[in-house]
Amino acid sequence: MKALVDNDILFKGACYGLLDAFLAPVSVAGDSFGILGAARFVVSKKIIKKAPHKGIAAAHEHLATFLGRAAVVEPTEDEQRMAAEFELAAQRAGLGFDAGESQLCSILICRSTPLLLTGDKRAIQAIEQLLDSESRLVALCGKIRCLEQLVLDIFSASPNPDTLRTAICAEVEVDKTLTICFSCHCENGSGLDYAEGLKSYLTDLQRRATRVLGS
Repeated sequence: MKALVDNDILFKGACYGLLDAFLAPVSVAGDSFGILGAARFVVSKKIIKKAPHKGIAAAHEHLATFLGRAAVVEPTEDEQRMAAEFELAAQRAGLGFDAGESQLCSILICRSTPLLLTGDKRAIQAIEQLLDSESRLVALCGKIRCLEQLVLDIFSASPNPDTLRTAICAEVEVDKTLTICFSCHCENGSGLDYAEGLKSYLTDLQRRATRVLGS
């Protein structure tokens, strides 16, 4: 299995219609991706609540197409126990680390999965801060890639980056960071501006999660 994908990326990718594009920088044809069993229901419910401009049905269809190729992973009892311990440690430290992210982390550690793709910046920073007190999390160092890293890779490699911006700016409420980076509320802007916006955001996040984020 190439990578585990969290619900945040599934949700945003489905709303934008960009799930395959999001995963392209870290995959080749035939690679499989792991999702939690509850993802289908959690993400579908969130799409209904958010009601993207492209339409709930279109987002659901895009999600279903991807899920049809994904591998469902369920945490074992040991992995659930580990995840609960991570959540408790985060809670005691006043950090945000929800059940879905902690389960994906425990699965990656126990099964030596190469990557975790996540849109949850709170979880990334929580993992970074817990590294010094929770040795098991060291296995995640360099194995986490955030949504903005994936988007920058797509943008840099795309022969027509305006297509990416159009998809993101059609759903300005889905992700505030991407909406800002792509100047969705402005008429003026250029590819260099968008790339610099993403790089600036990533520089700040990497400063706060130096060990965790992969390159």
